Formats: sequence, structure tokens, C-alpha cells
Amino acid sequence: MITGHLGVAAAARSRWPVVPLLWLLVASVAPDVLDLAYAAVGFCSPDGLYSHTLPAAGLTAAVLGGLAFLATGSRAAGLVVGAMVLAHLPLDLVTGYKPYWPGGLPLGLRLYDWPWLDFLVEVPLVLGGWWLLRRSGRGHRWAVVGVIGVALVLLQGTFDVLNGTLVKPNACERSAAAMP
Repeated sequence: MITGHLGVAAAARSRWPVVPLLWLLVASVAPDVLDLAYAAVGFCSPDGLYSHTLPAAGLTAAVLGGLAFLATGSRAAGLVVGAMVLAHLPLDLVTGYKPYWPGGLPLGLRLYDWPWLDFLVEVPLVLGGWWLLRRSGRGHRWAVVGVIGVALVLLQGTFDVLNGTLVKPNACERSAAAMP
């Protein structure tokens, strides 16, 4: 799941205006941001072990939810941000294929293997969330202009067209290649 996460964040903001949109957007992609951070520092997280398993997502949800609570003073904001992190996992079940428990078997529908099908699933999610946010009147002006909806569809299409050439960086390959 790529832009679909952002659509779910937008839909959540339309329902819970006390939660800043930026917090929801970050929380919706937090496991992917963790993967990128691990790769940037050369830390191997095989198959998203430290970002996409239930224990890792639970810890991430607790940390980000706690930070949101401290930053906003709202328990609702903390809970919604934590829930947004956890919502990442079932969405990834649709498109990906990875273990959701340390040592567990990989699960998922693997829609990334069929980019056109991935596009057909993600675009309604992102546009639906964007539309709900726009309709609610609770979004920032920059977030609800028509060009953002078009840009999100183009972003998803770009990811799907480049499927296989745009791969999330992973330090595990570098670690394995460095071994004698």
C-alpha cells in the first residue's frame, strides 16, 4: 500500500478534527519511514521485522500516540495517531506479502505483483479519503484543492508503472553482500 495509507489518514482527519493532519499522515506511513531509516543507517530489518510486525507496529503506535498526546494535550489525538499506525498493517496485507509476527509465515494478497490491480485498489482509497476530508471542511486549503487529488492519482500511477524498479531500500542485502 502506498497512497492508500494517505487516504486513510485523510479520512481519519475528516472524522477527528482534533488530530493534526500532519500527525495522521506521518502515522499512516510510520512503518515505511522506519524501514527507510533502518536502511539509511545500514541496519538490517529482514522482511520488515522491526517495522511491520505486530510487536514493532504496537511499539511504534505507542510512541507516536504518546508523542501526539504530549504535543496536543488530547487523549483522542494520541489514540487516533496510535490507531493510524496500527491501520498500516491490514492495509499492507492487501498489497504486500510479509510476516506479521517474528518468525511467522508471510501473509498478504501480493497486489504489487499486479500493478494495474494495485492501482485499482489504492486509487479509490486515496481519492475517497481526500474527498471525505474535502467534504468535511476540516482539511487545510492545500490538502483539499483539486490538484492534490490529481497528484495523488499520478503518484500512485507512477509507483505502479515503475513497479519493480522502485524498491524500498533494504540494508539486509548490503549486510549479506559484505559477509565473506
